[in-house]
Amino acid sequence: MPRHETGRHDVDRIEDRPFPKDPSRVIAISDGVFAVALTLLILDVKPPTVTQTLLASAIIATAPRLGIFALSFAIVAYYWVSHHFSFGYVRLIDRGLLWLNMLFLFTIVVLPFSAAVLADYPLAAPAITLYGANVAACSATLAIAWWYAVGKRLSIDVRRDERRRVAIRTMISPTLAVVGIAVATIAPVASLVLFVAIPVASYTLRPTR
Repeated sequence: MPRHETGRHDVDRIEDRPFPKDPSRVIAISDGVFAVALTLLILDVKPPTVTQTLLASAIIATAPRLGIFALSFAIVAYYWVSHHFSFGYVRLIDRGLLWLNMLFLFTIVVLPFSAAVLADYPLAAPAITLYGANVAACSATLAIAWWYAVGKRLSIDVRRDERRRVAIRTMISPTLAVVGIAVATIAPVASLVLFVAIPVASYTLRPTR
């Protein structure tokens, strides 16, 4: 009698097959992670605990930390928008795309930590390097997930001009982040300006959908 393979082989075969439904659960957990990351950013900004006579100067002293919070909030929001538009093309999910999306979310969750370090040492090269590397990792993992979905035909048909537009968009933020890392030791303020430019520059090439 022919032997029927069961057990692990059947599980692998099922897991490798794309789910015949929209990626709503992936988008739901992604939105939840973004919400947590955005919330964690503000937890690092503590209100002043000084006397009333010193309150004004204490608030002014908090300005750099508030600036890093605003920058990081804008960057996380930028990645949420990018993720929203990227997965707007996705119609099927397989195990590979699931894990690539989780890897991207990992880089997003780490961003509040990198932002906290940068807020404590805004002009220190190691802090700038950590922050820039984190931002570059966010861009790289999202880009890999996008091209994986397109290559595996898990997305709807994407026009060639739109693929070119997405390719250029995915290069903006990691390029600015890497340049920011490169000049961190000689011009830390310029590095921060380059980080600010990441969410701003993203709007120069808006998605068509």
